[in-house]
Amino acid sequence: MAPISYQKTREDMCKVAHYMWDRKLTNAAGGNFAVKVDEDRILISPSLMSERHFCELEPDDFLLINTNMDILEGKGKLSREGYMHVLLLTKFQHITATIHAHPQYCMVYVAQNKPIPNITEATMKRGPVECIPYTKAYTRELHEEIYKYWDARRELAETYPIGAIMPYHGVVVSGSDLFMAYSMLERIEQDAMCGIFKNNI
Repeated sequence: MAPISYQKTREDMCKVAHYMWDRKLTNAAGGNFAVKVDEDRILISPSLMSERHFCELEPDDFLLINTNMDILEGKGKLSREGYMHVLLLTKFQHITATIHAHPQYCMVYVAQNKPIPNITEATMKRGPVECIPYTKAYTRELHEEIYKYWDARRELAETYPIGAIMPYHGVVVSGSDLFMAYSMLERIEQDAMCGIFKNNI
């Protein structure tokens, strides 16, 4: 059997999926992420990565797709949020990784449709994590609202990782590589936690 493509990136994605679950950066209700690995080639986590797999994935679980969202390698089902990842990964020069997740403390803001302010130095240059207009989950309209949010912050998004809140649903972050996107996810989770507890010290 021929070796699977982009083995090292797939291994890194397994590690990130593990830590997303282990560090409560997503939950069984969802979560997915993608990495642009070449022109017209994207690796993306399979559907139900959290609910069925608890983020315990093997390298060959990730799907290799093109920008038309055709599955080129892999047997799983494509995430319903695949189009959102494709939009961000193809329309920004310096974004090569995107993560959608349900972090424990961020979800307090998500559930109230409130932005996560910059509380710590770790996010000061990246701007607050603001809310897109509420849009029904898993729809093309939702994914296009995410793209509009990034497009309105294009210069910032091409320079730093940034994030957004999908009201009542979860968060999305981007990065220049997978580790920068993951770092952004942890940073906004810390801001969310600090924001919740700051008046109780």
